[in-house]
Amino acid sequence: MFARNIHVIDNHAALLADAKAVEEVSAQLRQGDVFIGKRVMEPALVDRIKDYLVGIGRYSLPNYEPIRESCPNFHRVNYWDERSYVKGCFHQFAFFPWNQDIFNLFHLTRDVYYMKNLISQNRKDRFLGRTPDEGCVSRLSFQFYPQGIGGMNKHQDPVDFHQQTAPALVMSKRGMDYATGGVYVEKADGTKIYPEDDAEIGDVVYINPQTPHGVERIDDGAPPDWVSFRGRWTMLFAINKVGASQAVADSADLEEARQKAG
Repeated sequence: MFARNIHVIDNHAALLADAKAVEEVSAQLRQGDVFIGKRVMEPALVDRIKDYLVGIGRYSLPNYEPIRESCPNFHRVNYWDERSYVKGCFHQFAFFPWNQDIFNLFHLTRDVYYMKNLISQNRKDRFLGRTPDEGCVSRLSFQFYPQGIGGMNKHQDPVDFHQQTAPALVMSKRGMDYATGGVYVEKADGTKIYPEDDAEIGDVVYINPQTPHGVERIDDGAPPDWVSFRGRWTMLFAINKVGASQAVADSADLEEARQKAG
């Protein structure tokens, strides 16, 4: 499955209320199209959340936590961690629906999860409860990619009963917060589309998870500095399997597979 065209959702709330329109979006996503929901979150609120996460990242120790029922919210530094299904370099902040947080994030972002679930032909509030559903749970994953070293290998994520789209909130602007690199999806001819070039902070990008995608190194050659938090931010509206559950397949790191074959 490769990327095709980019479409704009001017009124995210109106689309969410239109079942036929959601079905049409779902059909186009299955063909590789990309959708950008405009102004789903106010930019000023995005900035407040980033400031909060920077404080956590600077003044508390990062720790790895496996995804399991009732696990705490946590943050971790992922520096090409061998435990990851897809290798990357980023600072991750993970939130789960069974924990409380000062922004009430799952309430704040519920419309995107509703859209994700309806596109995936699920009940709109599925996976948002305080216990896993068929071995899967929602997870809000904020990811910061530091300048000079931040990036993620090209990969594909699973499509199954849990998801048919992988939404992400735009939290940084290329050309303003960083100069080069960023998220891309791959077309059939091998060229890349950078969907965030057509988006603004507060927009949500919807892609087909099976479309090869990744994050090109942010400002390659710039001096790395994890503590300054200069680089690219995003938030993923994830639905992940819990622990050793075999409910869904793992993500596939296409770069690692190519290197091993090579």
